[in-house]
Amino acid sequence: MVFGFEKTDNVWKERIPAIFCSFSRKEQRELFINQYNYCVGKNERIVFKDDFGCFTLFEIFQHEILSKLRIKNTLRKNTLTVFDPYSAVLITLFLARDFYKLKAVIKTNSLLPRLPHAMLIFRLFSSENCGIMFDAKTLFSEFVLEKIARKNPDKAVYFKDDLIVIEKDGECLLSIMLCFKKFDKDKIYLAKKEIDEAWRKVAKGNIKSLYIVFPKNSAFKRHIEVKNPCFADSLVKLVPYTI
Repeated sequence: MVFGFEKTDNVWKERIPAIFCSFSRKEQRELFINQYNYCVGKNERIVFKDDFGCFTLFEIFQHEILSKLRIKNTLRKNTLTVFDPYSAVLITLFLARDFYKLKAVIKTNSLLPRLPHAMLIFRLFSSENCGIMFDAKTLFSEFVLEKIARKNPDKAVYFKDDLIVIEKDGECLLSIMLCFKKFDKDKIYLAKKEIDEAWRKVAKGNIKSLYIVFPKNSAFKRHIEVKNPCFADSLVKLVPYTI
């Protein structure tokens, strides 16, 4: 299951996970950009502000690169900048829309460009089919991990045994199990497998609080607490997570 866009038969096509197919094109693109921004370095993030529904993912990335180049060109002449010949070649070919030669240059060069906007161009054209594509489950996992870590700078946040653990002063405050699938609050039986697995992890790891996190959707907007008489002192919740 992949999420992103690539060039197929000389056409840029978007690949959307089934879980997001009921969302509008605008919402799908926002979901991708939000997750992408949490998984890349600061200089490669997308700050595109226009209507996501009117532009394809490729056009959004193209707009971002051109915006970065315009900012670069407005710098004062006495501003100290880094000159990188490889970056200059990538930028020149991108502006000329010579994407075939651009891909060929990247393929035959083992270096990474040094300038941020050139790095974004490199990211777009370095894969076999061009474009930016993620495994949807992995992207969601990295997104949740990074978002939690940023919101809890005073705590340790890390993966352990397929769980995200939030820890402070050696004490586990919360464990999070990620589930990348659509969930409906009125059909809780759809999560039976995940709930059973959660209680097994609670028993095995003596966990006090465990959240099962699903992507938020219109049918699942609020936490649902799950009871188990065998674990009266432990808490398991189904949690909708906003992307």
